[in-house]
Amino acid sequence: MPVTMKRTAAFLPLILPFCPECPDFLAEQHARFAAIEFCERSRAWRHLTTVSLPEGSAGVGVMVAPDTAAIHEIEFAEINGKKLTPVQFSTIGAAPEGRPEYITQTAPNEVRVLPFEPGSLEISVFLKPLTGSQYGTDPESPLFDRYNVVPDFLVDMHGATIAAGALAALLSIPDEPWTDKKEAAKYEARFREKLDSAFRWNMRGQQRAPIRNMSRWF
Repeated sequence: MPVTMKRTAAFLPLILPFCPECPDFLAEQHARFAAIEFCERSRAWRHLTTVSLPEGSAGVGVMVAPDTAAIHEIEFAEINGKKLTPVQFSTIGAAPEGRPEYITQTAPNEVRVLPFEPGSLEISVFLKPLTGSQYGTDPESPLFDRYNVVPDFLVDMHGATIAAGALAALLSIPDEPWTDKKEAAKYEARFREKLDSAFRWNMRGQQRAPIRNMSRWF
């Protein structure tokens, strides 16, 4: 089932009481940045999907992730039952011919199969929230940044960790009413400890799982 997304405003009750006078938009932005780092380190956001590659779509990227997410790593992919090797697009050179061998990321949430073959693409990727901003998509809240969203489990299960990462950055901003370098260092240490713990948990999980090819670029 698709993951449910929540707005980063869900982190504000965990951030603003400890960072007085900080604007909401700035707190949300740094919460998203902390979520990106958490996802990169933990690989907690796994997304599995199967998409159809129709005839005549050679040279066209296929979207395999939500449009508010970016692929961090390709864990596993196969086309019509044939396993593919993740590679960087720049290493392929001229478009290869023959049976499909590779899968490559061509945009934050798109991939291509090379050489192309129509059929059924099964893929598992690790995702992270997008960087950047996009405003004007919500008529009721014109200043809402559409990229300020995260999967619900980051709020429900890792909210305190994401808030610690956001506070570490916010309290380090110089010459603001809320600047507090001592508190920033405390939150930074807490965030790093949780990142290391999440990384170790992921590595233990990978050791128990079947060996699969991985590659990351964005």
